[in-house]
Amino acid sequence: MDFKFYRYVLVLLFITIPLGIFPKTWPDLEVEKEIKIYGSERSAKFTASNIFYDVENWTNHYSVRALGFYRYFDYPKAKTKSIFPFYYHIQSKSDNREYKRILNVNVTKEKESIDQSFYPFVFWGKDTNKSYLTTIPFFFLSSNDTNSKLGFPVIPLLYYHNLETSGENKNYYSRLITFLHFEINEKQGFQEFSLFPLVYYSKNNYLFLPVLLYYQNQRSNENEYWMGPIYYANNKAKEESLFFVFPIIGRYRKPGIEFDLIFPFYLNYADVAGDYHINLLWYTKTNSANVNIASNDGSMYVDFDFGILYNLVGYSQRTKVLNGGDQFKKTNPAGLNDPKLIKKREFNRDSSENFIGYQLFFGIFSYEKADSKRHIRLLPLAWFTWDEASNDNVVLLPPFFPIWFSYQTEDLEYKILFPIYGKQKDKDSEFRVYLLNFYLTEDKKENNHKERSYFWPFINIYESDIGSGHRILPFYIHKKEINDKNKINNTYTLFSIYHQKIGLASNLTEFLFWPLWISYEDKQFSHSEREHTVWITPFFYRNSRESRARTNLFWFIDWEWYKEQDLNLNSKTKPAIPLEYDKKLSHLLIFPFYKTNTSFSVIPLSFNDWSGEEFTTFTLLNYYKWDRKGHYYNFLYLIESENSEVDYRFRSLGGLLWGFEKRKSEIDRMTFMWLGYDNRSHQTTFNFFPIVRFADAEKEKSRMYGPFLYYLFDSEEEKTEVMLAGVGYYHNKTKTDNQYSTYVLLGVLYQEKTEIERGYIKRGSLWGWLWEYQTEDNGYEKFSILKLFSYSKEVDGTKRIMGISI
Repeated sequence: MDFKFYRYVLVLLFITIPLGIFPKTWPDLEVEKEIKIYGSERSAKFTASNIFYDVENWTNHYSVRALGFYRYFDYPKAKTKSIFPFYYHIQSKSDNREYKRILNVNVTKEKESIDQSFYPFVFWGKDTNKSYLTTIPFFFLSSNDTNSKLGFPVIPLLYYHNLETSGENKNYYSRLITFLHFEINEKQGFQEFSLFPLVYYSKNNYLFLPVLLYYQNQRSNENEYWMGPIYYANNKAKEESLFFVFPIIGRYRKPGIEFDLIFPFYLNYADVAGDYHINLLWYTKTNSANVNIASNDGSMYVDFDFGILYNLVGYSQRTKVLNGGDQFKKTNPAGLNDPKLIKKREFNRDSSENFIGYQLFFGIFSYEKADSKRHIRLLPLAWFTWDEASNDNVVLLPPFFPIWFSYQTEDLEYKILFPIYGKQKDKDSEFRVYLLNFYLTEDKKENNHKERSYFWPFINIYESDIGSGHRILPFYIHKKEINDKNKINNTYTLFSIYHQKIGLASNLTEFLFWPLWISYEDKQFSHSEREHTVWITPFFYRNSRESRARTNLFWFIDWEWYKEQDLNLNSKTKPAIPLEYDKKLSHLLIFPFYKTNTSFSVIPLSFNDWSGEEFTTFTLLNYYKWDRKGHYYNFLYLIESENSEVDYRFRSLGGLLWGFEKRKSEIDRMTFMWLGYDNRSHQTTFNFFPIVRFADAEKEKSRMYGPFLYYLFDSEEEKTEVMLAGVGYYHNKTKTDNQYSTYVLLGVLYQEKTEIERGYIKRGSLWGWLWEYQTEDNGYEKFSILKLFSYSKEVDGTKRIMGISI
């Protein structure tokens, strides 16, 4: 690793000075003072220049600098005056910006604002319609047309008050020691209050009591209430409401969606797609008779509803009493003249002129008549809708028991003797039901499907060319699937899963029993051995194949046997013939001891592995690996040794403490700490610092002798020479532009420096204070002694002594 020595040796003194004595600056005003002037340009623009003062005077530029403490600038953008470190003043000539500081008293003016401070204790100021005052650490105060704030102390904050004014109304906000706050509105009264972490209250919005798990939020269009397991929300804008007593009771309403829950007894859900009702305890509610008057497109109707025990018996009717004339509304949906089996009817009472509807047994039977259309629902059969204008034979005798319904065409037969018998038949299938859901049969020509159900949907049996199955809900489900590639059997119970897959390429059997988590797996793939797995978590695990078997007890004891094939190698012309299998132990684990044919370990202290060609061990933080080509040894990287056929390495801490690397014919590295020889990568280094250090690389080199007595760096781009750490001698030269600088005794004895522009060269002693000689390519020359006596020759040939032309 190559080290580049610093070109400059600097001694930095850190002095703590209050920030208040540093001037306020605006970059656009300060930038014009940073322009560098030297040589003949400086001679032309400065009317006087000596050790005591400099006077600059040229177009729109006037400045005076005296004794290093006083400075005055009158430039195009601003005027600046300073007496370091007591006084500073800057004023813009183009706008209303001004800053003045006397010791730690600061005044800043910008546009209409004035900011003042006695840094760092007091800050005050004002702008159009606003003002502020801060005294650290006691209090702060600010105000404007609509707001005023007061707080104390600043650090830490014990009290804060805010007054907002909107027209004739006022709002007061106060906070005490962070934990307590309140807000009062002059017109609306008490608005907000909090006492962390007990109470959060807002009159217009919320009340939150974390300890009691109580929360309420009230807005104009939205309300929320929550207390423990009880939650209620109502959004008037969205017409949405939710009530929940977790996890027992739930009720949700939204346009097009209704949801009711009493867990686990009752569930009702309705949306635009359908209605779902589950009633485990036959919960009912009583409907009363209602008579309403409705109108539609100028016509007047009388609607009548009657119900007993929530759809046990239900009746609804619409009768037209006043005709709207030409505004007769057509209620026949397109295509309804052809009878069809559909999920939902395509008409309702609101879209009809005359309507009669019956409901029996909680919706199991439903019949509706609307104008010329008819609809019947006989669960578990499908919904059926037709139009009497159809020529097909439809017979219905409701609502007297037994209810007889018959429909028949060339392609469809539909007969129901409710609630005793039902039949649905078409050219491809036949479906029969007896005593509602006591017994159901279904036959389909497709795949010769036959299905039988008892107390549907609890008991079911089916079979076909592609599968079969049966179920007894909720205890047992069995399914069998057959396709061109596989036969699949799945069996599910409340406590187990069984899966079997028999195919052309593989066989797989899986069994799982919970909650003990007992699993069994038997699989076989083509061209591979059969595999069995038994897992009783966490006590026992067994995996066996024809060639090996693995067993695990309680996770801490584990072993595996495998069979190794012996071959008959006596014949030289015939292929080897297997004679027998030799059973061997693959591994044995009795925690913490672990052993195989080629390893032994004491977990986690020692790991050892060996074979005919290699040995590896990790014991008591020592790592060692050996093979016929070499070795590798490591002890916490404090000692590291590595040998191969081509090289050898011996090092510590990655080579930081010591390092030795050797190839067959030569040494590449030999170091101790930073001392030694290194011939790697892109350079060769001899480092015996602080006595001597050499480094050679392609197109560059460096030399160092003694403790910074002499240093040389030379490359294609630059050359640097340093003696006595740069204090005695320093020289730097960039070869691309021939620019250089030279210092002897840090410039006290001699200095020489060039600038690319105008071929400027400056020479002198004591940084030009003892003597200085400047030249330029344009003929300019200047010589000075002690900055008092000076001789200069200007570009136009004018000669001056102490700035006076001769």
